[in-house]
Amino acid sequence: MFERLGRRLYEKLAEKYGAARSAPTAGPTAAKGITVSLAALADMLNVDENGAQRGDPYRHPIQMPRLPKGVMGDKRRAAALAMDDAGGPWGGYLNQSVSGTLAFGLYFPGYPYLSELAQRSEYRQPVETIAKEMTRKWVTFKSKGEGDKTERIEQIEEDFETFKIQPLFRKATELDGFYGLGHLFIDIRGNDQHSEPLVIKPETIPQGSLRGFTAIEPMWTTPLVWNSTDPTHLNFYKPESWMVLGRETHQSRMLRFVSREVPDIIKPAYNFGGVSLSQLIDPYVARWLRTVDAVNRLINNFSIIFLQTDMAAVLSGGPSTELVKRMALFTKTRDNQGIFLTDKEHEMLEQLAVPLAGLSELQAQAQEHMAAPTHLPLVVLTGITPAGLNASSQDEIEIFHDWNHSMQEALYTPQLKKVLDIIQLNRFGDVDEDIIFDYVPLKELVGEAAARVRKLASEAGIAYIDAGVIAPEEERERIARDPESGYNNLSGKDLPEPPEVDPDQLPDEESDEPREVSAEA
Repeated sequence: MFERLGRRLYEKLAEKYGAARSAPTAGPTAAKGITVSLAALADMLNVDENGAQRGDPYRHPIQMPRLPKGVMGDKRRAAALAMDDAGGPWGGYLNQSVSGTLAFGLYFPGYPYLSELAQRSEYRQPVETIAKEMTRKWVTFKSKGEGDKTERIEQIEEDFETFKIQPLFRKATELDGFYGLGHLFIDIRGNDQHSEPLVIKPETIPQGSLRGFTAIEPMWTTPLVWNSTDPTHLNFYKPESWMVLGRETHQSRMLRFVSREVPDIIKPAYNFGGVSLSQLIDPYVARWLRTVDAVNRLINNFSIIFLQTDMAAVLSGGPSTELVKRMALFTKTRDNQGIFLTDKEHEMLEQLAVPLAGLSELQAQAQEHMAAPTHLPLVVLTGITPAGLNASSQDEIEIFHDWNHSMQEALYTPQLKKVLDIIQLNRFGDVDEDIIFDYVPLKELVGEAAARVRKLASEAGIAYIDAGVIAPEEERERIARDPESGYNNLSGKDLPEPPEVDPDQLPDEESDEPREVSAEA
């Protein structure tokens, strides 16, 4: 038995189930009753020689990611987890599953598996919802310096629409959610040496040279060179170049989107990406699917009819014809309006009914648990409104908006700054550092709340004009640029002529009522 199981597994099982640590001896044992060998116990528990559960979908060994053929091209990389000799020992250490080590089997499951998860609504819905919400209201541009830069800002906004920056960022966010990594490639006309760094300067990005940006799924990319020897350097465990389906590409030409970074030591196993949202919610979705399936089976079989009858002949190997006919008769004539007759001496009919109370709560809790790692309110994730007389999801939605804004700043800000500089170089030949961007808040005011805000803004504008702080033209421009003002379609800066007032309709000095003028007067 030691040759088949191994001493290590035997000691684990012996310690856990109270068996002796010494090797079992052949021959009869003095113990009475049924005995179970450790070999049978290992087969029954379905564990491997290390004591790890076989077939566990949440245990993935730490190893280099398997990518499609052709990604590396003619380049050949050693099968190691780092560019030095430390990768092998550390990889082996992390793969240990003995109690007391770091590994719990929660490693990169691979792009094929994550691609399969992207086909299920339980995985796709949260990823797409977060990507859409993060890019729904998008950004607004403004100037922090002096001078009127309205025309330049309008041209930048036009280029952002021309090059489809908003949908591309949404796509990159979806890739980050599905796979843990997303890339946007910067395509510059006349600068086809992808292995060379892309410097954001007029000399390397002349006017009119920007072809656009392309979203690349991570399975077509893999890092080629990275620093794994000097932690004091800024590029420690940050790839300097990538292979994009056989073509070496410098990292400066790729906008990288990773919202959930992993520790440095397992970054090579994740293809230098992060933990995908699909991987995070995988255990929660598995529990939800098992719960739904169990509840469905229980509902379909909540009532079981069983018949106690003489089974001696059948169990002894005799013919079962009469028993089959007996069951067919009952099944054929089963009806709530009928009567079933049994043999008083040899048969008894009973019904087992499983109580269904509480199943809805258990199923709802399993569904609610899926929302925990996504940070999505239930009404957003599932479309189910909270139950109760005064129940509301408003507070949860406001918290989600705050979390969404923090994610925009963490994931988008460095990439958007680079895109803004490239678009300015492509359009104007220079970069105006005074032009910045802000994320438009997701919260929307409607009804009386929106009217109240517009009223307060108009009163503030009148006060500023009367105090000489701003001119009427500037307040008109603010209203024209505010999409929520209701007058954002105003054109031109010329103020309309003030309306003519009939002096006869002016109020008396002693009264607020308008003065009536007779026909004779």
